[in-house]
Amino acid sequence: MRKFTFFIVLLLSSFTVFGTTIYDIQYNTTIPGASHTYPSPLAGTQVSTEGIVSGIGFTGGKYVITEGSGAWKGIFVNDPAHTPALGDKVSLTGTVTETGGFTELSQITSYSVINSGNEIPAATPVNPADLQGYPNYPGEAYEGVLVKVTNVKVTLVQDNDIFYVALVSQATPTCQIKDGFFPSDHTWSGVVLNQIWTEITGIVYYSSPNPPQYRINPRNDADMIPQADINTVSLTINNVVARKGETAEVNVMVSRLMESWNLKKYSFTVGFNKRILRFADADNNGTISPFAPELSLSDNEDAVTVTYEGQQPLVSDTNNGVLIKLLFKTLSYGSSPLDLTAGTLNDSIQINLLTDGSITVPITKRIAWLSIYNNDYNKKNIFNPWLNQKITIEYGCYQQQGQTGSKAILRIYDVQGRLVATPINKIISASNGIEYYIWDGRDKNKNLLPIGIYYCHLEIINRTTGNSDTAVQPIVVAAELK
Repeated sequence: MRKFTFFIVLLLSSFTVFGTTIYDIQYNTTIPGASHTYPSPLAGTQVSTEGIVSGIGFTGGKYVITEGSGAWKGIFVNDPAHTPALGDKVSLTGTVTETGGFTELSQITSYSVINSGNEIPAATPVNPADLQGYPNYPGEAYEGVLVKVTNVKVTLVQDNDIFYVALVSQATPTCQIKDGFFPSDHTWSGVVLNQIWTEITGIVYYSSPNPPQYRINPRNDADMIPQADINTVSLTINNVVARKGETAEVNVMVSRLMESWNLKKYSFTVGFNKRILRFADADNNGTISPFAPELSLSDNEDAVTVTYEGQQPLVSDTNNGVLIKLLFKTLSYGSSPLDLTAGTLNDSIQINLLTDGSITVPITKRIAWLSIYNNDYNKKNIFNPWLNQKITIEYGCYQQQGQTGSKAILRIYDVQGRLVATPINKIISASNGIEYYIWDGRDKNKNLLPIGIYYCHLEIINRTTGNSDTAVQPIVVAAELK
Protein backbone atom coordinates (compact mmCIF):
# COMPACT_ATOMS: atom_id res chain seq x y z
CA MET A 1 0.00 0.00 0.00
CA ARG A 2 2.88 2.40 0.81
CA LYS A 3 4.45 1.72 -2.58
CA PHE A 4 1.15 2.41 -4.33
CA THR A 5 0.64 5.70 -2.44
CA PHE A 6 4.18 6.81 -3.30
CA PHE A 7 3.50 6.03 -6.98
CA ILE A 8 0.33 8.16 -6.96
CA VAL A 9 2.15 11.11 -5.34
CA LEU A 10 5.00 10.81 -7.85
CA LEU A 11 2.54 10.69 -10.74
CA LEU A 12 0.71 13.82 -9.59
CA SER A 13 3.94 15.77 -8.99
CA SER A 14 4.99 15.27 -12.63
CA PHE A 15 1.53 15.69 -14.15
CA THR A 16 1.48 16.56 -17.86
CA VAL A 17 -1.60 17.49 -19.88
CA PHE A 18 -1.25 15.45 -23.06
CA GLY A 19 -2.87 16.29 -26.38
CA THR A 20 -3.47 19.92 -25.45
CA THR A 21 -4.34 22.24 -28.35
CA ILE A 22 -2.73 25.65 -28.71
CA TYR A 23 -6.23 27.11 -28.60
CA ASP A 24 -6.80 25.52 -25.14
CA ILE A 25 -3.49 26.93 -23.91
CA GLN A 26 -4.22 30.47 -25.07
CA TYR A 27 -7.98 30.95 -24.75
CA ASN A 28 -9.10 33.13 -21.83
CA THR A 29 -11.64 35.93 -21.97
CA THR A 30 -12.90 36.06 -18.38
CA ILE A 31 -10.03 36.02 -15.86
CA PRO A 32 -7.78 39.11 -16.11
CA GLY A 33 -4.19 39.03 -14.92
CA ALA A 34 -1.29 41.42 -14.46
CA SER A 35 -0.16 43.98 -17.04
CA HIS A 36 -3.66 44.33 -18.51
CA THR A 37 -3.68 40.81 -19.98
CA TYR A 38 -5.60 37.55 -19.69
CA PRO A 39 -3.12 34.81 -18.70
CA SER A 40 -3.39 31.22 -19.88
CA PRO A 41 -5.67 29.05 -17.75
CA LEU A 42 -2.88 26.44 -17.91
CA ALA A 43 -0.11 28.74 -16.65
CA GLY A 44 2.49 26.74 -14.72
CA THR A 45 1.27 23.46 -16.17
CA GLN A 46 3.37 21.08 -18.25
CA VAL A 47 1.61 20.29 -21.52
CA SER A 48 2.21 18.36 -24.72
CA THR A 49 1.07 19.98 -27.94
CA GLU A 50 1.93 20.20 -31.62
CA GLY A 51 1.81 22.75 -34.43
CA ILE A 52 3.39 24.00 -37.64
CA VAL A 53 6.38 26.33 -37.28
CA SER A 54 5.34 29.72 -38.69
CA GLY A 55 8.18 31.93 -37.43
CA ILE A 56 11.82 31.32 -36.49
CA GLY A 57 14.71 33.37 -35.15
CA PHE A 58 12.78 35.65 -32.81
CA THR A 59 14.69 37.57 -30.14
CA GLY A 60 16.10 35.22 -27.51
CA GLY A 61 15.99 32.08 -29.67
CA LYS A 62 12.22 31.81 -29.78
CA TYR A 63 10.10 30.32 -32.55
CA VAL A 64 6.35 30.18 -33.14
CA ILE A 65 4.01 27.25 -33.75
CA THR A 66 0.43 27.46 -34.94
CA GLU A 67 -2.44 25.04 -35.44
CA GLY A 68 -4.32 27.09 -38.03
CA SER A 69 -5.58 30.54 -38.93
CA GLY A 70 -7.59 32.59 -36.49
CA ALA A 71 -7.52 33.92 -32.95
CA TRP A 72 -5.90 31.96 -30.06
CA LYS A 73 -4.17 29.51 -32.45
CA GLY A 74 -0.49 30.49 -32.21
CA ILE A 75 2.10 30.48 -29.44
CA PHE A 76 5.76 31.44 -28.98
CA VAL A 77 8.18 28.73 -27.86
CA ASN A 78 11.18 29.75 -25.76
CA ASP A 79 13.52 26.99 -26.86
CA PRO A 80 17.08 28.02 -27.85
CA ALA A 81 18.15 24.35 -27.89
CA HIS A 82 16.27 23.53 -31.11
CA THR A 83 16.33 25.14 -34.55
CA PRO A 84 13.24 24.13 -36.51
CA ALA A 85 12.60 25.17 -40.11
CA LEU A 86 9.56 27.03 -41.34
CA GLY A 87 6.87 24.51 -42.23
CA ASP A 88 8.07 21.83 -39.79
CA LYS A 89 5.26 20.16 -37.87
CA VAL A 90 6.64 19.64 -34.38
CA SER A 91 5.49 17.86 -31.27
CA LEU A 92 6.80 19.11 -27.97
CA THR A 93 6.32 19.06 -24.21
CA GLY A 94 6.96 22.15 -22.13
CA THR A 95 5.64 24.40 -19.39
CA VAL A 96 3.10 27.15 -20.02
CA THR A 97 4.76 30.31 -18.77
CA GLU A 98 3.50 33.85 -18.24
CA THR A 99 6.30 36.38 -18.67
CA GLY A 100 5.25 39.98 -18.10
CA GLY A 101 1.74 39.15 -19.24
CA PHE A 102 2.89 37.21 -22.31
CA THR A 103 2.08 33.51 -22.72
CA GLU A 104 4.74 31.15 -24.08
CA LEU A 105 5.97 27.57 -23.84
CA SER A 106 9.32 27.14 -22.10
CA GLN A 107 11.39 24.48 -20.29
CA ILE A 108 11.01 22.16 -23.27
CA THR A 109 11.58 18.55 -22.17
CA SER A 110 10.51 16.74 -25.34
CA TYR A 111 10.84 17.81 -28.98
CA SER A 112 10.38 15.99 -32.27
CA VAL A 113 9.70 16.88 -35.90
CA ILE A 114 6.65 14.99 -37.20
CA ASN A 115 7.18 16.06 -40.82
CA SER A 116 8.54 18.99 -42.82
CA GLY A 117 7.58 21.19 -45.76
CA ASN A 118 4.04 21.89 -44.57
CA GLU A 119 2.19 24.95 -45.79
CA ILE A 120 2.07 27.61 -43.11
CA PRO A 121 -1.55 28.49 -42.24
CA ALA A 122 -2.66 31.74 -43.86
CA ALA A 123 -2.24 35.00 -42.00
CA THR A 124 -5.37 36.16 -40.18
CA PRO A 125 -6.65 39.57 -41.40
CA VAL A 126 -6.89 42.14 -38.60
CA ASN A 127 -7.22 45.90 -38.20
CA PRO A 128 -5.09 48.04 -35.88
CA ALA A 129 -8.15 48.25 -33.60
CA ASP A 130 -7.94 44.48 -33.09
CA LEU A 131 -4.46 44.77 -31.55
CA GLN A 132 -5.16 47.12 -28.68
CA GLY A 133 -4.17 46.44 -25.09
CA TYR A 134 -5.60 48.18 -22.04
CA PRO A 135 -8.50 48.66 -21.41
CA ASN A 136 -10.35 46.43 -23.88
CA TYR A 137 -7.81 43.62 -24.41
CA PRO A 138 -8.76 42.51 -27.96
CA GLY A 139 -5.10 41.99 -28.83
CA GLU A 140 -4.83 39.09 -26.37
CA ALA A 141 -6.60 36.81 -28.85
CA TYR A 142 -3.85 37.32 -31.45
CA GLU A 143 -0.84 36.75 -29.20
CA GLY A 144 1.47 34.41 -31.15
CA VAL A 145 -0.83 34.47 -34.20
CA LEU A 146 0.32 35.20 -37.76
CA VAL A 147 -1.75 38.23 -38.82
CA LYS A 148 -1.81 40.83 -41.56
CA VAL A 149 -3.00 44.41 -41.86
CA THR A 150 -3.79 45.90 -45.26
CA ASN A 151 -3.96 49.39 -46.70
CA VAL A 152 -2.31 51.12 -43.75
CA LYS A 153 -0.36 54.36 -43.40
CA VAL A 154 2.70 55.13 -41.25
CA THR A 155 1.70 57.56 -38.51
CA LEU A 156 4.90 57.58 -36.42
CA VAL A 157 8.49 56.32 -36.72
CA GLN A 158 10.07 55.74 -33.32
CA ASP A 159 13.78 55.04 -32.71
CA ASN A 160 14.11 53.45 -36.18
CA ASP A 161 13.08 50.01 -34.84
CA ILE A 162 9.35 50.61 -34.20
CA PHE A 163 6.81 52.34 -36.37
CA TYR A 164 3.06 52.81 -36.02
CA VAL A 165 0.41 52.29 -38.67
CA ALA A 166 -3.28 53.07 -38.96
CA LEU A 167 -5.83 52.40 -41.66
CA VAL A 168 -5.44 54.85 -44.54
CA SER A 169 -8.98 56.06 -43.92
CA GLN A 170 -8.33 56.68 -40.20
CA ALA A 171 -5.80 58.38 -37.95
CA THR A 172 -6.47 56.09 -34.96
CA PRO A 173 -6.31 53.52 -33.58
CA THR A 174 -2.75 52.52 -34.42
CA CYS A 175 -0.70 49.37 -33.94
CA GLN A 176 3.05 48.92 -33.70
CA ILE A 177 5.35 47.19 -36.19
CA LYS A 178 8.50 45.78 -34.52
CA ASP A 179 11.66 44.00 -35.74
CA GLY A 180 11.80 41.04 -33.35
CA PHE A 181 12.65 38.55 -36.13
CA PHE A 182 15.50 40.70 -37.51
CA PRO A 183 19.12 41.00 -36.30
CA SER A 184 19.72 42.95 -33.09
CA ASP A 185 21.24 45.92 -34.95
CA HIS A 186 18.35 46.13 -37.44
CA THR A 187 16.61 49.43 -38.10
CA TRP A 188 13.65 50.00 -40.39
CA SER A 189 15.04 51.47 -43.58
CA GLY A 190 12.94 53.31 -46.11
CA VAL A 191 10.06 53.72 -43.64
CA VAL A 192 8.82 57.30 -43.59
CA LEU A 193 5.88 59.23 -42.22
CA ASN A 194 2.63 58.95 -44.23
CA GLN A 195 4.01 56.07 -46.30
CA ILE A 196 1.27 53.66 -47.42
CA TRP A 197 1.71 49.89 -47.16
CA THR A 198 -0.45 47.54 -49.18
CA GLU A 199 0.11 44.74 -46.68
CA ILE A 200 2.17 44.02 -43.55
CA THR A 201 2.25 40.44 -42.26
CA GLY A 202 3.79 39.29 -39.00
CA ILE A 203 3.40 37.50 -35.69
CA VAL A 204 1.93 39.32 -32.71
CA TYR A 205 4.07 39.69 -29.59
CA TYR A 206 2.98 41.42 -26.40
CA SER A 207 5.09 44.12 -24.83
CA SER A 208 4.33 45.93 -21.61
CA PRO A 209 5.55 49.50 -21.78
CA ASN A 210 3.09 52.17 -20.78
CA PRO A 211 0.61 51.65 -22.32
CA PRO A 212 0.92 47.93 -23.15
CA GLN A 213 1.13 47.06 -26.85
CA TYR A 214 0.50 44.07 -29.08
CA ARG A 215 3.12 44.40 -31.81
CA ILE A 216 3.20 42.88 -35.29
CA ASN A 217 6.64 41.41 -36.01
CA PRO A 218 7.30 40.77 -39.74
CA ARG A 219 9.44 37.67 -40.26
CA ASN A 220 11.38 39.07 -43.22
CA ASP A 221 11.26 41.78 -45.88
CA ALA A 222 8.82 39.73 -47.96
CA ASP A 223 6.24 40.17 -45.19
CA MET A 224 6.12 43.91 -45.96
CA ILE A 225 4.60 45.08 -49.23
CA PRO A 226 4.63 48.86 -49.75
CA GLN A 227 2.18 50.54 -52.06
CA ALA A 228 3.60 50.38 -55.57
CA ASP A 229 4.20 54.02 -56.47
CA ILE A 230 6.88 55.15 -58.88
CA ASN A 231 7.16 58.44 -56.99
CA THR A 232 7.95 56.76 -53.66
CA VAL A 233 10.66 54.33 -54.72
CA SER A 234 13.30 53.97 -52.00
CA LEU A 235 16.99 52.99 -52.01
CA THR A 236 18.62 51.50 -48.92
CA ILE A 237 22.20 50.45 -48.15
CA ASN A 238 22.69 47.78 -45.51
CA ASN A 239 25.14 47.96 -42.61
CA VAL A 240 28.15 45.63 -42.82
CA VAL A 241 30.87 44.54 -40.40
CA ALA A 242 34.16 43.48 -42.04
CA ARG A 243 37.71 42.68 -41.03
CA LYS A 244 40.59 44.97 -41.90
CA GLY A 245 42.08 44.04 -45.29
CA GLU A 246 38.93 42.26 -46.49
CA THR A 247 36.68 43.22 -49.39
CA ALA A 248 33.30 44.13 -47.92
CA GLU A 249 30.14 43.56 -49.95
CA VAL A 250 27.17 45.85 -49.35
CA ASN A 251 23.71 45.54 -50.87
CA VAL A 252 21.96 48.52 -52.39
CA MET A 253 18.29 47.59 -51.99
CA VAL A 254 15.27 49.00 -53.77
CA SER A 255 11.56 48.95 -52.99
CA ARG A 256 9.05 47.30 -55.31
CA LEU A 257 9.47 48.08 -59.00
CA MET A 258 6.64 47.25 -61.40
CA GLU A 259 7.33 46.01 -64.93
CA SER A 260 4.69 48.41 -66.24
CA TRP A 261 6.81 51.36 -65.09
CA ASN A 262 9.35 50.49 -67.80
CA LEU A 263 12.34 51.53 -65.70
CA LYS A 264 15.52 50.75 -67.63
CA LYS A 265 17.93 53.26 -66.10
CA TYR A 266 19.11 54.21 -62.65
CA SER A 267 21.85 56.33 -61.17
CA PHE A 268 22.98 57.13 -57.64
CA THR A 269 26.08 58.28 -55.80
CA VAL A 270 27.60 56.81 -52.63
CA GLY A 271 30.06 58.79 -50.53
CA PHE A 272 32.48 57.08 -48.14
CA ASN A 273 35.48 57.73 -45.92
CA LYS A 274 38.52 57.02 -48.08
CA ARG A 275 40.74 56.80 -45.02
CA ILE A 276 38.86 53.60 -44.10
CA LEU A 277 37.59 52.34 -47.47
CA ARG A 278 38.66 52.13 -51.09
CA PHE A 279 36.00 51.46 -53.69
CA ALA A 280 36.74 48.24 -55.56
CA ASP A 281 33.91 47.25 -57.90
CA ALA A 282 30.21 46.49 -58.38
CA ASP A 283 28.70 43.01 -58.66
CA ASN A 284 25.36 42.29 -60.32
CA ASN A 285 25.24 38.55 -59.51
CA GLY A 286 22.10 37.75 -57.55
CA THR A 287 20.63 41.20 -58.14
CA ILE A 288 17.80 42.56 -60.30
CA SER A 289 20.34 44.28 -62.57
CA PRO A 290 20.98 41.99 -65.59
CA PHE A 291 24.54 43.26 -66.04
CA ALA A 292 27.13 45.42 -64.31
CA PRO A 293 26.65 49.22 -64.28
CA GLU A 294 29.13 51.93 -65.21
CA LEU A 295 31.20 53.28 -62.32
CA SER A 296 32.77 56.71 -61.86
CA LEU A 297 34.94 57.81 -58.94
CA SER A 298 34.97 61.41 -57.77
CA ASP A 299 38.16 63.47 -58.09
CA ASN A 300 38.83 63.01 -54.36
CA GLU A 301 38.15 59.27 -54.64
CA ASP A 302 35.68 59.48 -51.76
CA ALA A 303 32.47 58.92 -53.74
CA VAL A 304 31.35 56.63 -56.54
CA THR A 305 28.55 57.23 -59.03
CA VAL A 306 26.76 54.12 -60.26
CA THR A 307 24.95 54.37 -63.62
CA TYR A 308 22.94 51.59 -65.22
CA GLU A 309 21.08 51.38 -68.54
CA GLY A 310 19.55 48.19 -69.89
CA GLN A 311 17.15 46.89 -72.51
CA GLN A 312 14.58 45.25 -70.23
CA PRO A 313 12.51 46.88 -67.45
CA LEU A 314 13.87 46.45 -63.93
CA VAL A 315 11.46 44.52 -61.70
CA SER A 316 11.50 44.01 -57.93
CA ASP A 317 8.66 41.82 -56.67
CA THR A 318 9.41 42.45 -52.99
CA ASN A 319 10.37 45.34 -50.81
CA ASN A 320 14.16 45.70 -50.49
CA GLY A 321 15.10 43.67 -53.55
CA VAL A 322 18.86 43.84 -54.21
CA LEU A 323 19.47 46.39 -56.97
CA ILE A 324 23.26 46.03 -57.09
CA LYS A 325 26.15 45.02 -54.81
CA LEU A 326 29.06 47.37 -54.11
CA LEU A 327 32.51 46.14 -53.09
CA PHE A 328 34.87 48.11 -50.84
CA LYS A 329 38.41 47.27 -49.71
CA THR A 330 38.81 47.94 -45.98
CA LEU A 331 41.99 49.91 -45.27
CA SER A 332 41.80 50.84 -41.61
CA TYR A 333 39.90 50.20 -38.41
CA GLY A 334 36.91 52.45 -37.90
CA SER A 335 33.43 53.01 -39.27
CA SER A 336 32.63 54.69 -42.57
CA PRO A 337 29.17 55.92 -43.51
CA LEU A 338 27.90 55.03 -46.96
CA ASP A 339 26.11 58.23 -47.91
CA LEU A 340 23.46 57.84 -50.63
CA THR A 341 22.76 60.90 -52.78
CA ALA A 342 21.48 61.92 -56.20
CA GLY A 343 19.28 58.90 -56.94
CA THR A 344 17.32 58.97 -60.22
CA LEU A 345 15.27 56.57 -62.36
CA ASN A 346 15.08 56.90 -66.15
CA ASP A 347 17.09 60.14 -65.84
CA SER A 348 14.07 62.21 -64.76
CA ILE A 349 12.43 60.56 -61.73
CA GLN A 350 14.04 61.57 -58.45
CA ILE A 351 14.48 58.95 -55.72
CA ASN A 352 13.73 60.93 -52.57
CA LEU A 353 13.70 58.07 -50.04
CA LEU A 354 17.39 57.35 -49.51
CA THR A 355 18.64 55.45 -46.43
CA ASP A 356 22.38 55.44 -45.78
CA GLY A 357 24.38 52.44 -44.59
CA SER A 358 27.84 51.87 -43.16
CA ILE A 359 30.86 49.60 -43.08
CA THR A 360 32.37 49.02 -39.64
CA VAL A 361 35.87 47.56 -39.27
CA PRO A 362 36.30 46.58 -35.60
CA ILE A 363 39.65 45.99 -33.94
CA THR A 364 40.17 42.22 -33.82
CA LYS A 365 43.50 41.85 -32.04
CA ARG A 366 45.18 43.14 -28.89
CA ILE A 367 46.72 46.47 -29.82
CA ALA A 368 46.56 50.11 -28.84
CA TRP A 369 45.03 51.68 -31.93
CA LEU A 370 45.93 55.31 -32.63
CA SER A 371 45.21 57.34 -35.75
CA ILE A 372 45.49 61.12 -36.11
CA TYR A 373 44.01 63.12 -38.97
CA ASN A 374 42.16 66.27 -39.91
CA ASN A 375 39.60 67.00 -42.60
CA ASP A 376 42.32 67.76 -45.13
CA TYR A 377 43.55 64.32 -46.21
CA ASN A 378 46.77 65.83 -47.56
CA LYS A 379 47.80 66.96 -44.08
CA LYS A 380 47.19 63.94 -41.93
CA ASN A 381 48.55 65.09 -38.58
CA ILE A 382 49.16 68.83 -39.14
CA PHE A 383 46.89 71.65 -37.99
CA ASN A 384 46.94 75.24 -36.78
CA PRO A 385 44.82 75.83 -33.67
CA TRP A 386 45.58 79.56 -33.91
CA LEU A 387 43.30 79.57 -36.98
CA ASN A 388 40.59 77.64 -35.06
CA GLN A 389 41.59 74.40 -36.77
CA LYS A 390 41.09 71.11 -34.95
CA ILE A 391 42.47 67.62 -35.32
CA THR A 392 40.86 64.21 -34.74
CA ILE A 393 42.58 61.69 -32.50
CA GLU A 394 41.09 58.24 -33.03
CA TYR A 395 41.93 55.59 -30.47
CA GLY A 396 40.77 52.14 -29.46
CA CYS A 397 41.40 48.49 -28.71
CA TYR A 398 39.85 45.06 -29.05
CA GLN A 399 36.56 44.85 -27.18
CA GLN A 400 36.06 41.30 -25.94
CA GLN A 401 32.47 40.34 -25.18
CA GLY A 402 31.78 39.50 -21.57
CA GLN A 403 34.70 41.56 -20.25
CA THR A 404 34.76 45.03 -18.75
CA GLY A 405 35.80 47.77 -21.13
CA SER A 406 39.45 48.76 -21.27
CA LYS A 407 40.62 52.13 -20.06
CA ALA A 408 42.14 54.62 -22.52
CA ILE A 409 44.48 57.45 -21.52
CA LEU A 410 45.59 59.99 -24.13
CA ARG A 411 48.50 62.21 -23.16
CA ILE A 412 50.14 65.00 -25.19
CA TYR A 413 53.87 65.67 -24.65
CA ASP A 414 56.16 68.34 -26.07
CA VAL A 415 59.58 67.53 -27.59
CA GLN A 416 61.20 67.89 -24.15
CA GLY A 417 58.96 65.12 -22.84
CA ARG A 418 56.85 67.44 -20.69
CA LEU A 419 53.16 66.53 -20.30
CA VAL A 420 51.07 69.40 -21.71
CA ALA A 421 47.58 67.88 -21.88
CA THR A 422 45.58 64.75 -21.05
CA PRO A 423 42.55 64.93 -23.34
CA ILE A 424 41.20 61.44 -22.57
CA ASN A 425 41.08 59.34 -19.41
CA LYS A 426 38.03 57.07 -19.71
CA ILE A 427 36.59 53.62 -20.25
CA ILE A 428 36.07 52.64 -23.90
CA SER A 429 32.39 51.86 -24.37
CA ALA A 430 32.06 51.70 -28.20
CA SER A 431 31.03 48.22 -29.35
CA ASN A 432 33.64 48.22 -32.15
CA GLY A 433 36.35 49.33 -29.71
CA ILE A 434 37.02 52.64 -31.49
CA GLU A 435 36.35 56.16 -30.21
CA TYR A 436 37.66 59.57 -31.13
CA TYR A 437 38.45 62.95 -29.63
CA ILE A 438 38.56 66.26 -31.50
CA TRP A 439 41.46 68.25 -30.06
CA ASP A 440 41.61 72.03 -30.35
CA GLY A 441 45.35 72.32 -29.61
CA ARG A 442 44.96 73.61 -26.07
CA ASP A 443 47.01 72.53 -23.06
CA LYS A 444 45.72 71.49 -19.64
CA ASN A 445 45.27 75.18 -18.75
CA LYS A 446 43.19 75.83 -21.90
CA ASN A 447 45.97 77.83 -23.53
CA LEU A 448 46.80 77.39 -27.23
CA LEU A 449 50.06 75.56 -27.74
CA PRO A 450 52.83 77.26 -29.69
CA ILE A 451 53.99 76.06 -33.12
CA GLY A 452 56.08 72.92 -32.84
CA ILE A 453 56.10 69.11 -32.76
CA TYR A 454 54.17 67.25 -30.07
CA TYR A 455 53.68 63.58 -29.33
CA CYS A 456 50.37 61.90 -28.68
CA HIS A 457 50.78 58.91 -26.37
CA LEU A 458 47.98 56.34 -26.01
CA GLU A 459 47.87 53.84 -23.16
CA ILE A 460 45.24 51.06 -23.17
CA ILE A 461 44.79 49.31 -19.82
CA ASN A 462 42.98 45.97 -19.67
CA ARG A 463 40.90 46.31 -16.52
CA THR A 464 40.55 42.53 -16.18
CA THR A 465 44.24 41.59 -16.35
CA GLY A 466 45.94 44.92 -15.63
CA ASN A 467 48.07 44.56 -18.78
CA SER A 468 48.63 47.63 -20.93
CA ASP A 469 49.50 48.44 -24.54
CA THR A 470 50.80 51.73 -25.90
CA ALA A 471 51.14 53.67 -29.14
CA VAL A 472 52.72 57.02 -30.03
CA GLN A 473 52.23 59.35 -33.01
CA PRO A 474 53.46 62.92 -33.67
CA ILE A 475 51.21 65.94 -34.05
CA VAL A 476 52.50 69.06 -35.77
CA VAL A 477 51.20 72.49 -34.81
CA ALA A 478 52.18 74.57 -37.82
CA ALA A 479 51.39 77.78 -39.66
CA GLU A 480 50.88 78.03 -43.41
CA LEU A 481 53.93 79.13 -45.35
CA LYS A 482 53.51 82.44 -47.17
